[in-house]
Amino acid sequence: MFLDTPVQSAHASEAKTAMAQHHYQFAPGLVAIERGTTVAFPNLDDEYHSVFSYSKPKRFDLGRYRKDEMPVELVFDEPGVVKLFCEIHDHMRGRILVLDTPYFQKTSPDGRYRLEGLPAGRHVLKAWVDDETVRERTVDLVEGKTVRVDFP
Repeated sequence: MFLDTPVQSAHASEAKTAMAQHHYQFAPGLVAIERGTTVAFPNLDDEYHSVFSYSKPKRFDLGRYRKDEMPVELVFDEPGVVKLFCEIHDHMRGRILVLDTPYFQKTSPDGRYRLEGLPAGRHVLKAWVDDETVRERTVDLVEGKTVRVDFP
């Protein structure tokens, strides 16, 4: 869930997160980040992994590396969906959703979410479901008021 308000926060260039390879899966399988965030790709398995992407927002290939090796950390500076793969394990798939806003939240397992500290005004709230499905709702936010938005 994210507010489609193109504003990069001052701390985005300092933000860091990780997407590990664990039990032969990307963990977590989906990460939402603000543009400018640095991502590490630690290998927590006892076998080699090879993280790469051919996605337009970020093309890279970290090569093969073991658990005790740490590849370079990457800065994701273009908004969009970055699809991740492991060259060694074909079943491994991951996604990094790079957003042009600091206002986002991953939903809980039951589909609930809460965005706080949003600026007042008219905005578009988007729910990213998958690569082909993004739902949108226009919302009018008033300072000090709570708005409930449900997506079918």
